[in-house]
Amino acid sequence: MTSFLRDLEPWRRPYDWYGIVYALTSAWYPWLNPACFEVLADPGPLQNPPGHTLLHLFLAAVFWLLPPIVRRRGGAAGRVVGLVYMPLLFGTFYAQIEYLGVIFRDYGDPFDPVLIDLEAAIFGMQPSLEWSRAWPWPWLLELMQFAYFSYYFFPLIGLLVIWLASGADRPTRWRWSEAYIRDLTAVMLTCYAWYVFVPVWGPKYFDYLGVAGTIASEGLHGLIFTDVMHWIHAQGALHGAAFPSSHVAGSMVAWWWGWKTAPRHRAWLTVLWGLLCLSIVYCRYHYVVDLVAGVAWGALIMALTARLVSPSSSATDAPRPADAP
Repeated sequence: MTSFLRDLEPWRRPYDWYGIVYALTSAWYPWLNPACFEVLADPGPLQNPPGHTLLHLFLAAVFWLLPPIVRRRGGAAGRVVGLVYMPLLFGTFYAQIEYLGVIFRDYGDPFDPVLIDLEAAIFGMQPSLEWSRAWPWPWLLELMQFAYFSYYFFPLIGLLVIWLASGADRPTRWRWSEAYIRDLTAVMLTCYAWYVFVPVWGPKYFDYLGVAGTIASEGLHGLIFTDVMHWIHAQGALHGAAFPSSHVAGSMVAWWWGWKTAPRHRAWLTVLWGLLCLSIVYCRYHYVVDLVAGVAWGALIMALTARLVSPSSSATDAPRPADAP
């Protein structure tokens, strides 16, 4: 058994460890405030302190054991599964913010007043309100909603752009892909960890906060993607996951790796990412400071991973057990 586990070590990736640390750390939060689950309309069987802890301990064990086994024995398909499994779980960790976000801060008491005052001091107004009021054009709203919607595909876009890069061989693309997932996982999980302690709702809830109504209540309506985003937010929008913007920070990772590895795709990828950044303000999903903080957070985390995680441990090409130190 010891030999088997030792043989798996070269197949483990840094983002496996990121998931393990996040799962183990957040496993214990509900014990600090068991009433946090009361914000859920219909709590599931694992949405209680013991169930949440057991789920996270199980996930940590899975992250530690299963991905290395899949990468080692699964061939090309196993490498793909071992590459993309963590981004596929982002939605699960994001959804947990609904109750983890009220452990340290009461529901309905976010940090929005601080950011509202900050924006008023910087701009003399609320940009997330005044921009859409100044340009109340349905076609612009639709374009911005499309850009905002594109966020859900940015993790895949990042991988596709890497594999469309010209002048790179297959081992190099695998190394880039693993480094990209390393950065993306680090950025997203640190955002989720931050939201637990600093919940911010965002301008989308200005009606609740007593600042203003929604875009729709002011007579501005879009078309297809506006309706799509309204439906998505009706199904899964959360309070408290706005600062910094994970839309900006996460998509920035894909943009950066696309810029770095595939120069011929820089133009359209930069336009799309730029529109996405603008859309979070125009559509009243985020404050401008959320946008700035998202860029800063993404840049900081990527700089730290590049500096602290050695290439040999972050992205090796098809490592063999004999390669283990």
